[in-house]
Amino acid sequence: MLDNLTLYEHLPEKQFQHLSAQFAREPAYRYIGLKLRDLRRGFCATVTTVSNDLHHHRGAVQGGIIAMIADATAGYTALASLDVEAMYDDMATIEFKTSFFRPGAAKELICVSNLVHGGNRTLFCAAKIYLDEIGDNQLCADATLTFWGLLRLSAE
Repeated sequence: MLDNLTLYEHLPEKQFQHLSAQFAREPAYRYIGLKLRDLRRGFCATVTTVSNDLHHHRGAVQGGIIAMIADATAGYTALASLDVEAMYDDMATIEFKTSFFRPGAAKELICVSNLVHGGNRTLFCAAKIYLDEIGDNQLCADATLTFWGLLRLSAE
């Protein structure tokens, strides 16, 4: 999926800086080591270096952590899909489905997400979580998420 990045246009610099800084400030993301790898209009990629703190008793990353990574990555896909002038500046997850294909036993989890459909206020995104590298044989989980635009609280 990272091979097709030319399909996704770069964000305006101000929007990219704002969203990147917002992502970096998220306490839960920092706790699990989630880092922004790429952010474009309708696309986001993240990476997490797996620590033992994220494992369950069987030695793989706990499924809730994998789901959180999908939610975070797709959420920023949705945010990056909004125009700078949009009346919405945040997203709430209103529907979420995750399918798990293999245990999260890896050194890194890589998540890539894209916008599937955007309406006036709802956005539908897909996310894939891979073990260590992107490839069909490394697919750990697949998620679909629907987001609802939250009204802008203040003008910036």
